Amino acid sequence: MPSFYRKKIAIFTLLAILIPNLAFGAEVNYDKIISDSDAENYQSMTMPEIRDFLRSQNSYLKDFKYSGNNPSPSQIKSDPEKKYVQTRSASEIIYNAAQEAKINPQFLLVLLQKEQGLIEYSNPSERGVNFAMGYYCYDGNYCNVKYKGFGKQVRGAALQFRWYLDNIYSYNWQPNKPACADDPNTLLPCTSRGTVVTPANKITAAMYIYTPHLHGNKLFFSLWNKYGFGGLIDEGDDIPIGSLGFLPDGALVKAKDGEEGTIYLIANGQKRAFSNMTSLISRFDPDKVLSVDQDELDKYDDGSLIAHANYSLLEDSKSNKYLIDGLNKRLIVSDEAFRQLGFNPMEIEGANSSDLAAYANGDDLTESSTPFAELWQDMDTETVYLVKDAKKRRIIDQLIIDANFPDMKIKEVTAKTLSDLETGAPVKLADGTLFKKALDPRVYVISNGERRLIPDGTTFDKLGYDWTQIYTISNKILNFHKLGSTIVSQE
Repeated sequence: MPSFYRKKIAIFTLLAILIPNLAFGAEVNYDKIISDSDAENYQSMTMPEIRDFLRSQNSYLKDFKYSGNNPSPSQIKSDPEKKYVQTRSASEIIYNAAQEAKINPQFLLVLLQKEQGLIEYSNPSERGVNFAMGYYCYDGNYCNVKYKGFGKQVRGAALQFRWYLDNIYSYNWQPNKPACADDPNTLLPCTSRGTVVTPANKITAAMYIYTPHLHGNKLFFSLWNKYGFGGLIDEGDDIPIGSLGFLPDGALVKAKDGEEGTIYLIANGQKRAFSNMTSLISRFDPDKVLSVDQDELDKYDDGSLIAHANYSLLEDSKSNKYLIDGLNKRLIVSDEAFRQLGFNPMEIEGANSSDLAAYANGDDLTESSTPFAELWQDMDTETVYLVKDAKKRRIIDQLIIDANFPDMKIKEVTAKTLSDLETGAPVKLADGTLFKKALDPRVYVISNGERRLIPDGTTFDKLGYDWTQIYTISNKILNFHKLGSTIVSQE
């Protein structure tokens, strides 16, 4: 692999002019652009999800086909000569490169936009497509024609970053080593035009090797956040301890010696009582209710009562009708929408303003809404999605189905049926789920979609958890959930 090359800064200037709010909006940490965990999360997207993302951006690449040298990982294993000339879609090329290099396909997508604007441009230049990643392009607008071609560019850049990550201490840019950005020489001391940067991790160092300019890496950071990618935290990062309190958000709790039947949901630093068992079991598994000391419950203010079963139909004094969906109320926009959605007018309950105020406002329901969740499986790829409100959300592992939807049936559908749906964020483990890795004693609980470490058995028992309800998970699921604060009892 080549050891070092400088990127053309004019590209970054052009993109910043086109999208100034991105280049200069969010606050960037130049020492840590993204986490190593994010950079190497090569299973973050399936090939269909890459395709759907390109379609959602109306990208030139959504229908692009490349005929040339662009092998799949399986071909690479079977033929060491690597002579493949085959027509492939952009999504397939990106996916294959990500799997071969074990680089996050989201990383490659952002790189495509950062370098040549190919994610958002609908009519890019021929040169922009041929040198899509700026791979083997240098300051001074020179690109090596040996690496011309979309497939070569994507695969080459992915493998280049894999090489950097595996050999990062062979370069001037290294983790925890100061070096100069925007300077002809990365070594200290910097010239007057240079800026000292100390990469906090391997991927940030690699990004400065690839693009030794502050502006280019700021643009990458802005695009990464614009698209809502990433969110994983490196295990070595400093994580706050106990910042969310003792009882995790999402916990179902009752007092050990309290009034029988009084069960609460911990949410946003409050305890919200369920008025009856129906309002509880229509939303949550009653086997996950924890018994804690009354003193612990007393530390939380009382929140709004959860008085209605999930999917209750409520009507206010002005004849507005709502569907209760979780802890939200969703306005049914018309009588026709009410009929089309198949609701029964005999099930409508009257509600006053205080009843309705207990629920946050959710999305309105129209005639075409699909408010009830289902599990759909792609007949070809066997990938399972949670489908609701015309949006599909991938489920990355069978264990998430077992933990979140143990009684939900899976419906087989065609890829075409799934392609008509908007793509949402993959499904995480539900709040309150306990898990650990094999051969690792550390136990985590999910709270607000994050994994929070339970530091010891004493804390575990004080929370009222059951040791038999701990799932054993893979690294893939562990890293999929952002690491939150450690749970520590506040005496």
